[in-house]
Amino acid sequence: MKRTRILLFTGNGKGKSTAAFGMLARALGHGMRARVIQFVKSDSSVGEQKFFSRFQEVEWEQFGLGFLPRDRESAEMESHRRAAREGLDAALAALASPDYDLVLLDEVCYALGEQLFDIEPLLEALRSVREGKIVVLTGRNAPASLVAAADTVTEMTLLKHAFQQGIAASAGVEN
Repeated sequence: MKRTRILLFTGNGKGKSTAAFGMLARALGHGMRARVIQFVKSDSSVGEQKFFSRFQEVEWEQFGLGFLPRDRESAEMESHRRAAREGLDAALAALASPDYDLVLLDEVCYALGEQLFDIEPLLEALRSVREGKIVVLTGRNAPASLVAAADTVTEMTLLKHAFQQGIAASAGVEN
């Protein structure tokens, strides 16, 4: 029997989502079905979504409104929390479903770090996920309880970034 795998890509460096999408490509190569749930993000024109949405084996949905307001106490934050809780509901359903071999929760750590929803339902779902399912989690500032729940954790470390030199994001690199 195949073992459940939970992989976490975290840290302040670039490449967390990129590593996760590489795993998605690998899973598709093995004929697996996948569900991608993105937290916070709201831009459907990014390259990875445009590419992977071509595959009938991939279901992709974004549960975000984009950048969070500077004032985390603002009324606008409730809309972000509501979107994230809808994403959590979708994540819990995907983790429980036999329809997906791989579930990718992109930026879930960031959503948790910003306290957009409570971590306990996610941890419970991870503890009860069916044998053989692959779960991939991304985002900076992964909570210790999520690190403990994962069997593989990689921390991306920022050494240098083009943005620091005034170089804007570009297609094929950041989006």
